[in-house]
Amino acid sequence: MAQKQSIISTELEFNSPGKGLFELHQRSRPTTASIWFIEHFPGLVEKYGVPFVEVRETNVGGFRRVTLVSINLDFFAGLLGGDPKLGHSVVYFEPEMQFYFKEPALLLYKPTSPEKLQNLYRAILMRCAQELPDENNKLNLCTEFRNDKYARAVVQRAKSVLAADSSFFSATAQNQRIRGIELHERIARKFVEELLTCEPGHTLLLTEAYAVFCDLVKNQSLEPVKRSDFKAIVVPLIRDQFNVCLRNDLKIDERQGVRGWKNVKMVQTGMG
Repeated sequence: MAQKQSIISTELEFNSPGKGLFELHQRSRPTTASIWFIEHFPGLVEKYGVPFVEVRETNVGGFRRVTLVSINLDFFAGLLGGDPKLGHSVVYFEPEMQFYFKEPALLLYKPTSPEKLQNLYRAILMRCAQELPDENNKLNLCTEFRNDKYARAVVQRAKSVLAADSSFFSATAQNQRIRGIELHERIARKFVEELLTCEPGHTLLLTEAYAVFCDLVKNQSLEPVKRSDFKAIVVPLIRDQFNVCLRNDLKIDERQGVRGWKNVKMVQTGMG
């Protein structure tokens, strides 16, 4: 039986782009796990540092072996956020303590679970392992760093790295999700801007406005809105748009105490 060759050198490495990504892309194959992730997810190393701490060992025969000894949780938490240039995005919406991912076809954010993000993390590690040369010791990459402990730790760290506050899905934000309380306000804003106009001598009744708004909400397959919630959303918008307040003392066709807005008119009953 051949005698095992002894190790003559051990080097602790923080592999990073070094001389530039152009040089990295000239290589036919990434040499280590850190280089693989830096090539596939450029830009993250500048924010969070290198993906792994690696040890390179060389024996008397010149054979080299690279082993991963530590993982950078921040790097992989950032990786789960996706690539904005490709339209990929994952955020942790703090007001609801919920992860959301952007659905590419609809360009809408949908809820996703920590478990699905853990599966994504594990899948990416395995893909890396399959594409690395044999000089890499892939044991930790395939087993240790893919276990539940590390997967949960990465997703837990992503809650702070990918955190988004209430303004992310506000009614005036560009980001939209498939369900959310701000969707009613978005419709309300279009309702006021597109369906209402200033008309001296005319009166817009609260009951009329509420009925039309409910139809708009129904057409968007959203949850019905209570009249009190409608008032809370629409009354300030009409006041800002037309400088009029909701009146509770109007007289319409001999009826007293009718609620509505003076000098405001509904111009149409649908939005394009």
